[in-house]
Amino acid sequence: MQEKIIYEKFERERADSYLASIYKDYSRSYFQKLMDRQRVFVNDKIVPASRKLKRGDIITVEFEKEEKLHIKPEKIKIDIVYEDDDIVVVNKQSGIVVHPSYGHPSGTLLNALMGHSAGKYNPYLVHRLDKDTSGVIIFAKNEKAKISISKQLQKRVVKKIYYAAVKGIIAESRGIIKAPLGRSPQNRKIMSVNPLAKKTAITEFKVIERKGDYTLLKVRIITGRTHQIRSHMKYIKHPVIGDRQYGGSETIGAKRCERQMLHAYNITFIHPSTLKTVKFTAQLPNDMKEIVSSTK
Repeated sequence: MQEKIIYEKFERERADSYLASIYKDYSRSYFQKLMDRQRVFVNDKIVPASRKLKRGDIITVEFEKEEKLHIKPEKIKIDIVYEDDDIVVVNKQSGIVVHPSYGHPSGTLLNALMGHSAGKYNPYLVHRLDKDTSGVIIFAKNEKAKISISKQLQKRVVKKIYYAAVKGIIAESRGIIKAPLGRSPQNRKIMSVNPLAKKTAITEFKVIERKGDYTLLKVRIITGRTHQIRSHMKYIKHPVIGDRQYGGSETIGAKRCERQMLHAYNITFIHPSTLKTVKFTAQLPNDMKEIVSSTK
């Protein structure tokens, strides 16, 4: 598959670094290997990975077909919201990890999708949800779809809406949080707003209802940083309820919350083949329905 890009930045940047920043599901080393195999061209010329790009350069990338993931298929029940030849949309339950990693070699959503596909396709991960966050998540079924959705995410075309129950009463009816995020200097496992944070993060929220000692929010993330909603809510002193890692209370009245009350409600993007805008919704799970009297 071939892709063409025009370099529009004024500052110069290495070709391999730039391509890795555009195609976030591919590593810098992947593009270095493509360049070694003469599969990347700048202005129709073969270039090394260290080539510094300048404004107006035309970059041509010939992507190589990736090898199939070595992920064991497993019979795990999953809620398929929608599926066609290009994408599969899942309503993820809380408590399941999205992809295998150190400490979670199996039992993940990708293992479940490998079992669901029965070898007919190879699911590609294009974005993530935290283990204890429920809701809608997209997987691509081919490289064309993977690249299309990855580009949309990078250009902030994808619209993601969440529901969150947060501690305390938020007085404002709506708000925007613009605060950069980075690894916390005190705890590298969490993200925080701190003097060393450099990644732009923008979160919009709207109050749906205020009940007792908590507020139900509809949240839209403009950027897609790790733990963005969780860390931004802690930053404004209204952490997500049940989110022990970020200081959220574990109870609502007499009800104990076993996980963070955060749900990816719907997602809107351009379909990679039809080029039509599509929207998929994952209904609230029972543990959040119990604390929500209405969703608007």
